[in-house]
Amino acid sequence: MNTRWLLIGVLISGCNSGDKSDAELQDTASGEDGGGEDGGGEDGGGEDGGGEDGGGEDGGGEDGGGEDGGGEDGDSPGCGLDSAWSTGGVQLELDAGTDGDGVRGAFLVLPDDYDPTVPHRLVLGYPGTNWVGEQIRPYLDLEGHTGQPEIFVYLDPLWRDFDGWGNYGGWVLGPHAYPADGMGDLVFTDQLLDHLENNLCIDTDRVFATGHSWGGDMAQVVGCFLGDRVTASAPVAANRPYWFEDGSSGVTCSGDAAVWTWFGIADDHFTSQDYPGQYGDECNDFWLDTRSCDEGATTDLGYGEPNECVSYGGCDAEVRYCLYGAASGHQVPSYFSAAAMDWFASF
Repeated sequence: MNTRWLLIGVLISGCNSGDKSDAELQDTASGEDGGGEDGGGEDGGGEDGGGEDGGGEDGGGEDGGGEDGGGEDGDSPGCGLDSAWSTGGVQLELDAGTDGDGVRGAFLVLPDDYDPTVPHRLVLGYPGTNWVGEQIRPYLDLEGHTGQPEIFVYLDPLWRDFDGWGNYGGWVLGPHAYPADGMGDLVFTDQLLDHLENNLCIDTDRVFATGHSWGGDMAQVVGCFLGDRVTASAPVAANRPYWFEDGSSGVTCSGDAAVWTWFGIADDHFTSQDYPGQYGDECNDFWLDTRSCDEGATTDLGYGEPNECVSYGGCDAEVRYCLYGAASGHQVPSYFSAAAMDWFASF
């Protein structure tokens, strides 16, 4: 276990200060699948996914191939190695160890023209409740927007028993997120990054994360606790940031990932909000404070209605926020996919 997990692990005892009220735990979605997090179910539209975690054999060679560093700064050790995975989409498995909850699955997409000598951007995608990675792929619709060399991996959650919620395919969100607390999915992500970087040509300075609903929660958490490995994160329709609450103070994030929070002004999944957009505002406020932004210095990004999406000035790392229109409800807005990928491509 590396230093990051030793430091975070110290925080786990006595960290249930982010617990939700009985009213929030009883809050269920209207028209979405099943219970789960506040607002229930978390999932991002379409059919309820289900299915077992993982599946298929990992074609991914042995971890640690290639020479350390791969050449240029940011080039992964896998640069120069032939990929053991086929292009176009393949289910992989890896053993994330006891701390990462054992054998885990993800859906990997290499471009048809994958070149092992060219460092690629890597984009992580996290699905919502009861969905697996392959199912969230078409929903997020991230691929093919930039014309640049990119690799995508859509991670599978585990089905777990969450106290007071029931059994769901969902993410554990670090030490403060009772009853969804735990380090397993952060360790899994960390191990998956190691595995891919050791076997593929990845630009380690350009690794990105996104996800919807419960997957948006995970993208928020990754932007903080794995901010030394992730360049930028674009979480969509996440819960309120109870996973960042440590008693009377907020958590300290690793690294300096940029974050673009997305939330719907008419999100009908989270029915315990005090006002429309509250949970999005709370997530954004965390990042404004963490990145020492000037809240009064905003620039309209030009998506949706005027000032629907803005960036902030004076930040230690870029912070953006979209409080998107009522027509999208809990779902991603129509401009999300292209906008998020253009942003990732700008790094």
